[in-house]
Amino acid sequence: MLPIDPSNDTAYSFVVFGASGRLALSKIFPALWQLYRDNRLPQGTKIFTFCRSRLELAKYRIKCVPYMGLDRDRDPEKYNSFWTNVHCCQGSYDNPQDFVNLKESLVRQETKHNMTLANRIFYLAVPPVVFDNVTLNISRKCLSITGWNRVIVEKPFARNELTYKPYQTQLCQTFKESQIYMIDHYLSKRVIQNFFVLRFTNLIWSETWNSKHIAAVMITIKCEKPVHSRADYFNQFGIIRDVMTNDMMQLLTMLTIEQPYSNYVEDMRDEKLKVLKQVLTLDMNDLVLGQYCNNGMETDPVKVGYTQHSYIPKDSLTPTFAMAVLRINSKRWTGVPFILRVGKALNETKTEVRVQYKPMDCDLSARSKSIPNELVLRLSPREELFMRMMLKQPGRDGLCLRQTELNLMLRERSPVIDNYQSLLLDIFAGNQMLFMRTDEQCEIWRIFSSALSFIDVERPKPLLYDFGSRGPMAAYELAARNGFKFYQSGEFHANPNSSSDPKDSPSRAQQATPTWMITSLKTTE
Repeated sequence: MLPIDPSNDTAYSFVVFGASGRLALSKIFPALWQLYRDNRLPQGTKIFTFCRSRLELAKYRIKCVPYMGLDRDRDPEKYNSFWTNVHCCQGSYDNPQDFVNLKESLVRQETKHNMTLANRIFYLAVPPVVFDNVTLNISRKCLSITGWNRVIVEKPFARNELTYKPYQTQLCQTFKESQIYMIDHYLSKRVIQNFFVLRFTNLIWSETWNSKHIAAVMITIKCEKPVHSRADYFNQFGIIRDVMTNDMMQLLTMLTIEQPYSNYVEDMRDEKLKVLKQVLTLDMNDLVLGQYCNNGMETDPVKVGYTQHSYIPKDSLTPTFAMAVLRINSKRWTGVPFILRVGKALNETKTEVRVQYKPMDCDLSARSKSIPNELVLRLSPREELFMRMMLKQPGRDGLCLRQTELNLMLRERSPVIDNYQSLLLDIFAGNQMLFMRTDEQCEIWRIFSSALSFIDVERPKPLLYDFGSRGPMAAYELAARNGFKFYQSGEFHANPNSSSDPKDSPSRAQQATPTWMITSLKTTE
């Protein structure tokens, strides 16, 4: 943050509710620090913590150190300066007087440099059980009357369609829609924004982005770590509510929306809502649930079955893996399955979208088809956007094929930069383009509530899969039945009834080579 300009008359207050929690320590404060370090926070920004436990600033800044990414050569002085702008407040979420005290602290800092305008951001990193009390007390006791007010809301957004209605009502009665920022961590990823430009400004993708050319779409969020942090929350809400009903559905809408009428924020959000209304309700026949178990080979005491963790009930049936197939009833997408795959304790950590195109006839005599092209949008561990296609292998006589990747990013592939910085800057600027609207979440709950209700009431036993595996085989059989193809170069899933080695399986290049090309090659030899 730049030094205070004497002519600046606007103060900014950033209040973090639930500051003692893991989200504030690992995400919010590191993002605020990095913005401050790079002089990107508005002048006059003050940060306030509010939670039930008493926070001592000296101890709190030490707890944040492991997440801050400090550089010893350049950061110490500025890091000390950063904490002079942080003020700790204590109070109960259901006590209005504590919110009055918070407002007095805000006003005291806002008027210190004779600033006449006060803008305030309230970040609600709090458990769902206190959400109503916090929003009500903020609206009654803490709002600025000389500037704007904005509230950031974190997931979970209720449990189902029934419980979301009062949640939405409470939120919209206390704040205007223009003040509400329902945060989604994936939509600010540059690869998603690059794809958006790629689709709407390039004829080759704009004209083929439909059911005539696309066979299936798979959205994947895989995590190699077991459930550990927020274990109580996860066991109560499960993986569908934790990831699928927010992050993954927002990715789906960005992939499938029609081109907005303009770059106006509400036009974009209207198109997202329109797509969500066209998504059919999830059927249990299109859903596979799994739970990781001990694979019998790990020596690490952390890598055990889900119910073997000391912090998880032994009889828990909470899924740690889910694959759902969604369908969109629209002219553009009818017939294209959208497969959502998410899981914990899998073989790798990865977030990506794979758009698999339909194969083309490449060998008329054998009536065989080519291996389909794939457009891959990878969000982690590295941001990538590339097209998989087949080309002739260099240095070989004849027509030997080789899979290659056409890189569609404008820079070298590099580690993912933390997402929160751009999100926070958008909030300061009042840009809601990449934030959900409350009616979008209402439609998402409509899609999933029937299946979630069945899971809550009937408590079906999830399929077991080994820790460190790719998940239950039934999930990949479901994907295959819906037209999605797996290959050795992507992910190989052997037939459980087959004793063949994956290495003996033909590669994508081998499968893609038509017989007439092979014949031509033999002739040249």
